[in-house]
Amino acid sequence: MSDAAAAGADPGSVVSVPVAPGTERPVLEGSPAGMDAGDRELLATATAVLDTRYRQGMHEVAAALRLADGSVVTGIHVEASAGRASVCAESAALSAAIVTGSPVVAVVGVLRRPTGSRHLIEPCGVCAELLADHAPGARVWVAVGDGFGAVDVAELLPFRRRRTGRSTVGSAVGPGDGLAVGPGDGSAVGSAAVSATPEV
Repeated sequence: MSDAAAAGADPGSVVSVPVAPGTERPVLEGSPAGMDAGDRELLATATAVLDTRYRQGMHEVAAALRLADGSVVTGIHVEASAGRASVCAESAALSAAIVTGSPVVAVVGVLRRPTGSRHLIEPCGVCAELLADHAPGARVWVAVGDGFGAVDVAELLPFRRRRTGRSTVGSAVGPGDGLAVGPGDGSAVGSAAVSATPEV
């Protein structure tokens, strides 16, 4: 059972909040309803990193990840003039998590707009793939419609491609876990050839 479930928060539930005019996601004001104490710590940590290091167009997203050993690692978005070279906050934090060897259990990302408003932000597709490969058991706080909710990493990529040809030895996933994840199930299903098509 996840910490959110243990604390009475339904990981799949969404709590509605007002959406600021002219924005596509709800404004973050305080902690979302249903967020447990550990995840509130992640939110505060990511927000503090962003408050300290924010630079418009360069460092606009910060992420905080809680690990199974109780420690917290952070990352910040690093924009590059060549867009492909940019590094997302979630992938920077995930790299730091992998160095520790402790699995990731929770992820919170915060976006700051030039107006100063803050928003929970879900990982981009690349970061969602990285989390699915290296932190498949984690839950992620996201903005959903006009509210916030915690979802399992597998829910970020319901039609994820299977990558089973690479070893995870030495990664935070753990030896022998494989990278094969079926649509939305989050389970490791072994190691074989790389599939070029989504699992159906």
